[in-house]
Amino acid sequence: MKEIYAKYAESAIKLTAVIIEKHGPRVSGTQGNLNASSDLQTMLSKHCTSTKRESFGIHPNSLFAIGKIFTVIYLIGLIAVMIDSKISLGIGLLCMVIGTVYFITQFILYLDTFDGLFKKVLGNNISGIVEPKNTFDQQVIIVSHHDSSPVYPFYEKAPMLFTLRLFVPVLLFLVCLLVVIVSYWFSVLDLGNQKIPVWIKYILLFGVISVLPMFGYISNRESPGAGDNLIGCAIGIKLAEIFQNPDNVLQNTRIIVLLTDGEEVGQKGAKFFIKNNQDLLKKTKTIVINIDSIYEYEDIAVVRRDRNGFTRLSSDLLIDIKTVAIDLGHAFKTISIPFGGGGTDGGQFARDKIKTINIIGTPTSAFRKEIIFHSMKDSPDKISKKAVSAVIKVVSEYLKKIDITETNS
Repeated sequence: MKEIYAKYAESAIKLTAVIIEKHGPRVSGTQGNLNASSDLQTMLSKHCTSTKRESFGIHPNSLFAIGKIFTVIYLIGLIAVMIDSKISLGIGLLCMVIGTVYFITQFILYLDTFDGLFKKVLGNNISGIVEPKNTFDQQVIIVSHHDSSPVYPFYEKAPMLFTLRLFVPVLLFLVCLLVVIVSYWFSVLDLGNQKIPVWIKYILLFGVISVLPMFGYISNRESPGAGDNLIGCAIGIKLAEIFQNPDNVLQNTRIIVLLTDGEEVGQKGAKFFIKNNQDLLKKTKTIVINIDSIYEYEDIAVVRRDRNGFTRLSSDLLIDIKTVAIDLGHAFKTISIPFGGGGTDGGQFARDKIKTINIIGTPTSAFRKEIIFHSMKDSPDKISKKAVSAVIKVVSEYLKKIDITETNS
């Protein structure tokens, strides 16, 4: 069977290359995204009992504009500190507080608080169902996103310094916010001639050198998005192909392959699917396996916590997946996505109390020699066939195992 899984992996990588060559990048709302989703639906439909497209609104710039907004608001706070008057500090405080709420809600918690302020585009989720031989008692949703990301220049240039280049400006922003709060409070209480020390002004002024590059934190260029995450979609399609085969058809387990849009904008497609399919998700025992950013075999890991570390995934499912992997000779790592490391669609399903796990294949350490995702390097040649084969094999064998267990229970 090892050779068969390797062939499916090779086919998945080729499918990824074909889509990218034909349609290019697939940032939400672009023509490339729309055309690619149509092709993916056609490919998925060949192996499914039924397929469905669900369209919804996405506001991409609610996240993509974050670097520009960050820089402008810091400069407003800096000007307020330099002028050091009640009016300037009041305006600066208002802007910085609103900005802070924006950063937390849109970039850390992935909420939709400020979405309505940005242009809406059309997003498309594609889903396909592979029915079992008999009446289903449970279902497994294989989730991957088909949209790609704009390029993050910090990932391309000096990736080892990425963490510093991001968190130094954030620290300066917080210092500026604190100075504005304290200074405005003193001015309101009229505590004499309390002026901001000159040395603090100089720190914040020279900090502009570090903050200004944040204006281009997310560029207008578009990443090919091979590993993040077209390969996940290709894996989902190959899993549908495997279990649509009469020799492999499951007995009582329904498989749903879900290819979401808008993951790079805060998991918008996953949110919409959950909201729009509550009956599907809650009336049947449901397991979600999210597959994202599969590159190197050595980096394959099962995720314990998602969404910047705030959302716990299923510990039982994590153990089950790792047990199957070990039985097959694959020692998958266990990791948590760190604060500032982002999130995946899996985190949204976990928030809805659905048993969920996330499989990724990219490093998450703070200091990395190379960052492939969200860069122009994210091409099919960066994806390891061994890694893809291992993921397909482990998920396939896990599905067979739980189907047998359910059938015999």
